[in-house]
Amino acid sequence: MTTSTLDASAPSLRATMEFWPADGPSMLSHPPIRMDLRKPGRTRPHGVGEAVSVPIADARAAVADLGLDTSGFACHRVPTAVTDWFDTEQVMAVYYEECRSFARELLGASHAFTFDHLIREPGSQTSGGGTDGSTRVTGVEAGGGYIAAVHMDYTTETTWARYLALHGVTEPADATRVVVLNFWRPLCEVVEDHPLAVCDARSVAAEDLQEVLVYGYGAENYSWHEIGIPTYSVKASERQRWYYYPRMTADETLVIKSYDSRGVVGGACPHASFALADAPADAAPRRSIELRVLCYVGAKG
Repeated sequence: MTTSTLDASAPSLRATMEFWPADGPSMLSHPPIRMDLRKPGRTRPHGVGEAVSVPIADARAAVADLGLDTSGFACHRVPTAVTDWFDTEQVMAVYYEECRSFARELLGASHAFTFDHLIREPGSQTSGGGTDGSTRVTGVEAGGGYIAAVHMDYTTETTWARYLALHGVTEPADATRVVVLNFWRPLCEVVEDHPLAVCDARSVAAEDLQEVLVYGYGAENYSWHEIGIPTYSVKASERQRWYYYPRMTADETLVIKSYDSRGVVGGACPHASFALADAPADAAPRRSIELRVLCYVGAKG
């Protein structure tokens, strides 16, 4: 069994997550694999993945240099004015701007765009906004529920023109950097089980990754549903350093760098949900919202 290193400065636990098979292809020698969730009888290519037990360190207690520009993630206490997370119009009007504003603050971005959000619950997800501003619910067949498979949201090959064009937007000119931030926030009072594990971006190598083009993710209104999302599936490696933030609350947001034009490999974070072995028997189901903001730094116009 493959194991990985950890931050010896922080308390840790062991948990099992689903990784890309150790003997599966990697981006170094294999072209992108297409996975279409719209087709009946769909299966994950090259098997169902490999369950690997890894040490996951307490990021709150770590003394390692963690942050967006180092490890590729950071946890912030950020207030929100949203009062009903299932009121899509309110989320789009209020939360989208809150996240765009915070993204501009974090990166000094001149432009920030977001068009979709996903609310995860056990076995399902709500796709809000997107191409028609609607609210739709899908199950595990379209990526709903908690995602235990370790992945990266985007790849080095991800481009943004088609995504923006769906919303009548063109890419700003002369940007010096393009970054995508994933804002992951609990909607329950406290996360007692199935928190999110994040991997230090600096501990990931190209040999760990296989590009998978995912079509049909989420509901039909999800912006990437038809045009396809280039993602990375991730193999376990002894070099990887995994962290989580215990007992996140609804006023905290985990900000994950999902794309960076300066380098996705080594600059953006693999992540996945995992089950806590010592979770209370009566733990409330984790509910969370994720929203990605596409940022252009230094662009004109």
